[in-house]
Amino acid sequence: KQWYQRRVVITAGMMNMMDPSMMMMMPQMLAMAQMAMSQNATAGGGKKKKKSNWTEHISPDGRTYYYHSETKQSLWTKPEELMTPAERILSKCSWKEHKHAETAKIYYYNSDTKESTWTAPEEFTKMKEDIQKLEEKKEDSDDENDDEDESDKETEAKPEIKKEESDGEEVVYDSKEDAKNAFKQLLRDKGVGSTATWENAMKLIATDKRYNAIPKLNEKKQAFNAYKTQKGKEEKEEERQAAKQAKETLYEYLITHPHMNSNLLYRKANDFFETHKEWSIVPDRDRKDVYEDAVFFLSKKEKKEEAELRAKQKEELAILFEDVKDIVYKTTWAEAQEVLGSYKPFKNNILFENVDKEDMLMVYMEHVKALELDFEDEKQKKYAKERRSHRVNRDNFIKLLTELHGKKKLDSTSLWADLYPTISKDSRYSVMLGQPGSTPLDLFKFYLEDLKSTMHDDKKMIKDVLRQAGFDVEPDTSYEKFHSIISNNEKTKLIDKGNIKLHFLNLLEKAEAKEKEAQRAEERKIKRKETAFKHMLKDATPPITAHDEWAETKIRFEKDPAYTAFPDDNSKAKLFKDFVASIEPESNSDDYDKHKKKRHKKEKKHKYRSKRSPSYNMTGSSEEDRKKKHKKADNESEEDSKKKEKSTDSTLR
Repeated sequence: KQWYQRRVVITAGMMNMMDPSMMMMMPQMLAMAQMAMSQNATAGGGKKKKKSNWTEHISPDGRTYYYHSETKQSLWTKPEELMTPAERILSKCSWKEHKHAETAKIYYYNSDTKESTWTAPEEFTKMKEDIQKLEEKKEDSDDENDDEDESDKETEAKPEIKKEESDGEEVVYDSKEDAKNAFKQLLRDKGVGSTATWENAMKLIATDKRYNAIPKLNEKKQAFNAYKTQKGKEEKEEERQAAKQAKETLYEYLITHPHMNSNLLYRKANDFFETHKEWSIVPDRDRKDVYEDAVFFLSKKEKKEEAELRAKQKEELAILFEDVKDIVYKTTWAEAQEVLGSYKPFKNNILFENVDKEDMLMVYMEHVKALELDFEDEKQKKYAKERRSHRVNRDNFIKLLTELHGKKKLDSTSLWADLYPTISKDSRYSVMLGQPGSTPLDLFKFYLEDLKSTMHDDKKMIKDVLRQAGFDVEPDTSYEKFHSIISNNEKTKLIDKGNIKLHFLNLLEKAEAKEKEAQRAEERKIKRKETAFKHMLKDATPPITAHDEWAETKIRFEKDPAYTAFPDDNSKAKLFKDFVASIEPESNSDDYDKHKKKRHKKEKKHKYRSKRSPSYNMTGSSEEDRKKKHKKADNESEEDSKKKEKSTDSTLR
């Protein structure tokens, strides 16, 4: 729009110099210029942004928030409508830049993956480069617009410059790139800064022959803008390096200064260092960050030095405790403190002036624990030594028993009481008295059990010897005879004498049991014969009465097998007599009935008294007790009758 306005002014000034025919065409030219101006203004107005409904406000606590006038919505984050292109690019990246609260160092945090890192991620770095390119592009476009506004003034000055340059020799360059570099070098040599305008630069470079290295003015301005961008980067980098060097110098100055420590506040440090050059050249914002880094470093350094000092004190205390002989594993902490208080190497050592009580207690506990372990080790060694001694004593006592066994004084059937007079005289017995573990009597029993444990194998060999000799043990066989057969054989010569005797007693017991079984079989046979004889008498027809005589009755049974089974006539007569005696007369049955009725009457009388007087139940016997007594009496009578029958049977036998 300004360009067209300038063209209109220039055209109006030139009208006086034109001929009349040209002046007649000027209204048409002015109309076209106005039309172009209106179209440009309309186009420019169409590019204006519509006013946003979002407005920025400050909350009472100082925080910035954004309010939408139509939707009445409030946000803490900046809406996209109000964002600049660089902010839009930044909002799309999940990585955000933050400053650590304690160390003031920059770190990066990913809101999606919840990751954090001290180094800038590749995605964040790429985003920064895109933003920088966008800003450079914007600066170039702004510079081009400014150059267009000044193009008329430069066109008027250009002929004069060419005239001045025509006086010198024109330089020819091999390529367009070399010409641009020569023009940029001219700007650099003349000290043109990144903030200089084209007019100011022209005053410095117009008289130099390198000015005409680029013939076109538009290309000169493009090279000038590129130079300004590059120069701006260089100046920024120089400023950054200078600021970095100043911060590093201040950091080294603070961490090495004797007045500086981790407990010094920034306010007091500012008052103390404000006249120092290293402090004043750093801006206040960066200075505080450097100060916090230095404090953090000094804090770590002081902690490390303190830890090293404490470690040294602990090491020296441990050596000191080793030298103090009055502290043993039973010594308490209070007693140990008293001992150390009077110990000169501890009192006179500067290292222990500010020693921490807790560290002393820890070293003391470790020392006492080591003493306890040493004491337990000595105790275990002593106990192991005693156990070895006791084991040797037991082994020697077993050797004593083995010697007695070899001398035929001890066997598997020996008794402790019989061998005690012999054993007690030996020293191997006396050293075992009072020691823990197995006693001499226990070892004696264990030794006999070991001897008896070979009984199974010894029994097989003894049986083989008896089988070869054709000898059987009978109830009346003597041990001397049995032993002579066994001891004369080479197989059984080494068998324990007690095992031989035990096996003999076992065989003798079996022989006696066999004989008794034969006797019982014979008795059962006689019993069956007697039973058959009694059944014969009981089943006799006509029945036998109590008045019959054996001499008259036996003729009836001479052909019966039960009668002929008994060869002895006396046994037959005795069985007949017992049978006749077992026949009960009628009077005996009547007496039993009378006795039963009398007992029932007596029980009825007791029952009546218990109902009539409750005290009778308390003093007298109950009904159940009486029944038990009667039952017991009946059982005793039955047992007596059974005993009588047994005695009768034994008499018959």
